[in-house]
Amino acid sequence: MSPVAFAPVGPAAPAETVPVALSLQDLEVYLPRADDELQILHGVSFEVPKGSVVALAGESGSGKSTAALSAMRLLPWGARVTGRILADGRDVAAMSRDELRRFRAGHARIVLQDPWSSLHPMHSIGGQLVESARSADPWLSKQQARELSVEMLRRVGLPDPETRMTAYPHEMSGGQLQRVLIAMALVARPQLLLCDEPTTALDVSTQAQILELLLELNREMGLTIVIATHDLDVIAGIADRLVVMYAGRVVEEGPTAEVMAAPRHPYTWALMQTAPKHNTGTRMRTIDGRPPALDALPPGCAFADRCEFTVDVCRTSRPELVLIDTHTVHRTACTRVQSETGGATAAIDAPLEAS
Repeated sequence: MSPVAFAPVGPAAPAETVPVALSLQDLEVYLPRADDELQILHGVSFEVPKGSVVALAGESGSGKSTAALSAMRLLPWGARVTGRILADGRDVAAMSRDELRRFRAGHARIVLQDPWSSLHPMHSIGGQLVESARSADPWLSKQQARELSVEMLRRVGLPDPETRMTAYPHEMSGGQLQRVLIAMALVARPQLLLCDEPTTALDVSTQAQILELLLELNREMGLTIVIATHDLDVIAGIADRLVVMYAGRVVEEGPTAEVMAAPRHPYTWALMQTAPKHNTGTRMRTIDGRPPALDALPPGCAFADRCEFTVDVCRTSRPELVLIDTHTVHRTACTRVQSETGGATAAIDAPLEAS
């Protein structure tokens, strides 16, 4: 069985100052239950540099979608949030109703995974695009909003955009509707685009087209993108940085290429073994077991019962997210890796091998 490719930690170097588009700081989310609350996120912290693509990866229930929805304050009624959510330095949690409406209308937009449920079935595509454009800029006339909508439909690669304006959602395919949703976000000229599993309901070829489109929007328009997904193959060629989540916590974060070439957390490595393009063995693998219930998390590492590298300390000590490479800002939350590195600058003498 292939070992985990834990690479030596590079030398420390001062990080360049890059403007931050979105910052989650010690974010915790609680949802109400009959008699108490259920904690969904535990101290989630990460930054999204302006103009970058950041991927949130993990299995269903890991908390990636909750983190994305928290950034837009789109959580279910009754949710309680602690910590800070900063967008271009502004505290999203402290925004008034009017400020939040303007933030959602013009500064940040979100694309959800099910395009059919995101569009009104009785309204034309053009009508919904025009409404979206004018919600971001009320000074736009209907004609100006229509022209902008047609341009954005053309920009996202839909053929014959003028005709598409008169179509209804049921007349279009899933891939076409996903492009419509992206165009609906772009008519607001946002600075931040959040995508929650935007390719889940699409076939493989359409997935590739949507991902290529997102990359083009990022590179050509400078659009900052956060994309939540369970599929590492989806983000390998698009994301600048990767945030891996498990059981409501961040377990690893760093540059995507570095994390996928040399994962420093066993869960990241296990996820890669389930991804066809990144499996290092001779056969496809699955991650045995299931994630723990969020109301019955173990005292130690939440991944310990499913991990091939677990030692006693993993079951009794909950690891903190620790910076292990100051040059690339690579962090991990694995007690065993941290103990074997001897700190943030020491190299690992030998890789961890599966039993």
